Amino acid sequence: MCDLCTTPFDALTDDELDQMIQGLSVTFVALPMVVGAPLIMDPGYYLEVARHQIEAGVRICPDLAIKHYRPPADDRPLGTWIYDDAHTETETPAERIRRAVREQREAYAAEVARRRAAGDLRPETPVMKEN
Repeated sequence: MCDLCTTPFDALTDDELDQMIQGLSVTFVALPMVVGAPLIMDPGYYLEVARHQIEAGVRICPDLAIKHYRPPADDRPLGTWIYDDAHTETETPAERIRRAVREQREAYAAEVARRRAAGDLRPETPVMKEN
């Protein structure tokens, strides 16, 4: 890890704090699953949120990052997040959401079956169906 990542908040210089705020605030640009705008709120809001997070102990460590933001090269409002190594690319947000929904439905159905088997639910109690 870099030295800045392990520096306590009260030991950060103003320049180091600004660097960390800028580094953290850029993570709010081109958020996954947000379509149509690069930022949902005013940029000043994200700077305050970044400062709040840094005060709460969040640190940006470039040495640990596996992807970086690439600003747009043309008139488009959004840049993109690029993985440093294609082999480290994880599931897309949509894939994670689909997997989480599937896992929650399976857990729900298993719990309903367990409660029915234990006699805690009537047999006709409906179970959430897959769409």
